[in-house]
Amino acid sequence: MRDHQPMFTYADAQACPGCRAPLAPSTPSCGLCGLSLSGPDAGRMFALLKQVDQAVAGMYAAADRARVPAPPQPAPAYVPMQQPAQAARSAMSSATVPKILLGLGAMCLLVAALVFLAVAWAMLGVEGRTIVLAVFASVAGVLTVVVARRGLRAGAESLAAVTLGIFALVLNGAWRSGWLGSIGEEPFLVVAGLTVAVAAVAATRWAATMPVGALISPEVIAILGVATAALGLPGTIDAGEAVATLAALSLFAVAAVAGHSLGLRFLTIGALCGAGFAWLVLVFLGVLRLDGELSLAHLWGDLAVWPLVVAAALAAAVAVPRRIPAEARVAAAATAALLGTLVLAAAVFDESPTRIALVELAVVAAYAAIATRLPGLWKWVCAAPSVIAALGLGVSVVRLAAVAVGDLVLNEPWSRGLLDRVDAPDVPLTWPLLLPAGVIGISVTVATLMHCSGRLARWVIVPGTAAAVVALTLLPTLYGAPLVLAVGAVVAAAGALTVTALRLRRVDLGVAAIVMTVLALLGGLASDWATAGVLTVITAAAIAAEARGKQAAAGVLLAPLTGAALIWTIGHLVDLDTVWRALPVLLVLGIAIVARPDVEREVAAGAAAFLAVAGSVLGTGTFEQTWLAIYLTLAGVVCTVSALLHRDRRTLAWVGLALLTLAQWVRLEQLGVGTVEAYTLPLALVLLVVGTVALLRGDDSSISTLSPGLGLALVPSLLLVLMDPVGLRAVLLGLACIVLVAIGLARGWAAPLLAGASVGALLVLRQATFAQVIPQWMLIGLVGVALTIVGVTWEQRLQEFRKASAYVRGLR
Repeated sequence: MRDHQPMFTYADAQACPGCRAPLAPSTPSCGLCGLSLSGPDAGRMFALLKQVDQAVAGMYAAADRARVPAPPQPAPAYVPMQQPAQAARSAMSSATVPKILLGLGAMCLLVAALVFLAVAWAMLGVEGRTIVLAVFASVAGVLTVVVARRGLRAGAESLAAVTLGIFALVLNGAWRSGWLGSIGEEPFLVVAGLTVAVAAVAATRWAATMPVGALISPEVIAILGVATAALGLPGTIDAGEAVATLAALSLFAVAAVAGHSLGLRFLTIGALCGAGFAWLVLVFLGVLRLDGELSLAHLWGDLAVWPLVVAAALAAAVAVPRRIPAEARVAAAATAALLGTLVLAAAVFDESPTRIALVELAVVAAYAAIATRLPGLWKWVCAAPSVIAALGLGVSVVRLAAVAVGDLVLNEPWSRGLLDRVDAPDVPLTWPLLLPAGVIGISVTVATLMHCSGRLARWVIVPGTAAAVVALTLLPTLYGAPLVLAVGAVVAAAGALTVTALRLRRVDLGVAAIVMTVLALLGGLASDWATAGVLTVITAAAIAAEARGKQAAAGVLLAPLTGAALIWTIGHLVDLDTVWRALPVLLVLGIAIVARPDVEREVAAGAAAFLAVAGSVLGTGTFEQTWLAIYLTLAGVVCTVSALLHRDRRTLAWVGLALLTLAQWVRLEQLGVGTVEAYTLPLALVLLVVGTVALLRGDDSSISTLSPGLGLALVPSLLLVLMDPVGLRAVLLGLACIVLVAIGLARGWAAPLLAGASVGALLVLRQATFAQVIPQWMLIGLVGVALTIVGVTWEQRLQEFRKASAYVRGLR
């Protein structure tokens, strides 16, 4: 039978789809009609033409079913030409390689020089070592000049750092050799630091005239030199630490001015950082001088505050020039205001806490009033003094709150009556009033900060009022009121905060309500009747919240916990034996989670049941192991019943299985069974059987189905075998690993294969070898020289390549 072949193919790689003109391979466009054969449109067109060819072939096949399908067509030449993927940029460019090599080389050379000093000390002596280092410095300096003239920046940076570093070591050797006379150690630091700094600045200025341009490493070394000189000033200037610190600050300031004048940016920035650090040290020393007599005669007559006054004046001086950014000027003015306030209020620091708090309140109020008069950013000048004063008030508030909370909470559980008085601190009657006053002062500070940031200060009213209410609530405790009154005030505050938080939908008030509720619970523990009352109120509120649908999740979580605690407390009030008290708790919680299944309720009920069982089992002073097995069995039954009654709670069956297994373990341990496998293998076999059934039914993941059972079966035995590798257990575990590997290979299951192989490997690998290599200093030096030579050569070749490339581009 003759095959019916089409006269032509629509999707032809050798013909233009528009004019059918012949095409050369990989042609981007038709030379006759100019049709573009690249891009997504060409690809879609080719796909459509292939569909047409397939349709034509289907028509032929329909005419003659015995016809053999046409052979597949060759790949088209005008398939959409994708843009060539841009070559992934290397994480390290060719210009970076010499920098890394030269940096490592410079580091190795400096390390080699330092180690050489330590090794050659006894061999060459101080003078010989200094001479050798001087030769090294000279050679490094000559190489620096050569490299800088060739314009090799990375090489010049590293060699300049090496030269200056060795030069500093030469100065140290010359001083130790006595060539510099009988100069002391700290004066030598000043001389050497300034000498190195000057040499580094000179090197930077000289390099700026060379093809390599200005160098960075000499500027960094100049900063280090100035810092070294500043460290030597305290022993050089015999006028006290504060004067020496002021001199160091002046030295850094001079270096900053010099760096700015010479256009050395890194030196300027480093010197300014050093000056800032010296200023902080001056402030610290000024604060230390306040640790003593704080009378006006001592502070101002003996000029004990002069470091703080000078520091404030320097900060104020920075705020004056208009060339400085406004933010920096405002920060400097705020610092000056803070230090000035500290100086003026220093005489009050040795007074009573009440007077100190009154001064802090005055500072907060004064700067709050000033902030309303200042424009723009200058309002922030009032922020720092207000915050510091508020922190002082915060210390008083925290101390008072800690005393109140401690007196309310730190009591023997159920040891007091409702009318017994709370232990109050022996303080003046006005001292507890600082608690609400301090809270108000802190609120005013927060309002000041919001005003400075351009926000409405009225947003502080609600949380500030709530905080003041909480502070007033703690006053009965500070004044030694009866327990029922102290706890009742906290409960009332918690209720008011809760209602307000729900109405205003304020998270901060809700957090405060939770804190006060916890405080009420802890305070009520002092009396059993108080505990029952507080728990009744909270449980009723939680049930009401769940019933009304408002904050239902919170009610679902809270009701099981507080309800269980209430049942336990009632058991105490009716004199129920301790080991029996968890039984009604478990029954009530079990009925609740079976009647109304919910994840949140189950989690909360589980936590409450755990606490109740722990209290019953351990509450008698002895471990009631039999009752623990009973309670575990009861909890397992509850979980299993819920899983059977509710289809969506099937996962609780696993929880029930775990609890029943734990009950079995407890009972086995009580009977004296000591073999670990007796505890683990039964549950492991159950898990493996369930996992194998799921795997055979079509679950394609052996890892998820078999891993729990394999882990429980192998890991406990493995831990014992690793401690005692000789014995029958090790042999059996090894055989089990072989069997698991065989099963994994036979069935194609990954879990038994990985488990058997991993555990089998751990049975063999019980120790690891280690090695220690200690490189010698000469090797470090040789490596450093080699890295430097390679880095310089690399950079030179790179520079030559760039010049050649530029020349070739110029020929175009």
